[in-house]
Amino acid sequence: TALPISYDESKDGSIVVDDPNAVRDEVKEKVFSKGQSKRIWNELYKVIDSSDVLIQVLDARDPMGTRSSHIEKYLRKEKVYKHLVFLLNKCDLVPPWVTARWIQVLSAEFPTLAFHASITNPFGKGALIQLLRQFAKLHKDKKQISIGFIGYSKVGKSSILNNLRC
Repeated sequence: TALPISYDESKDGSIVVDDPNAVRDEVKEKVFSKGQSKRIWNELYKVIDSSDVLIQVLDARDPMGTRSSHIEKYLRKEKVYKHLVFLLNKCDLVPPWVTARWIQVLSAEFPTLAFHASITNPFGKGALIQLLRQFAKLHKDKKQISIGFIGYSKVGKSSILNNLRC
């Protein structure tokens, strides 16, 4: 004989309920709120406002993951007179054909340069300086232009600046 099966939905713990008032576990974790500080965004906008040329540093291993489409949209909409350049850093860590392909893809939107920030064997330093000199010619009314380096952490902004100082 078969036993009657009774099902009580209120006792079923595996049911997913969309409750708009519920707080998800991800929200409680502090790690998910990192990078959303108002102070960080304010600093970024200060750099954008004070720069004539902005260099967005991208990691050659993951250029699309280290891009900020939000900043790109902001510059296209609000700051059309600012110049944006992609600098594909750490290109020594990927095969040359990968670097060449990314330059081809990214150059469709903004000028893009490959770079390897190394004290002993730098790559792309001359091309970057030449490009910046061309931007300076566009701003003949100024004695000097301001350049801002933007990008996610660990993409090599400091290494590039140290390399340019040498």
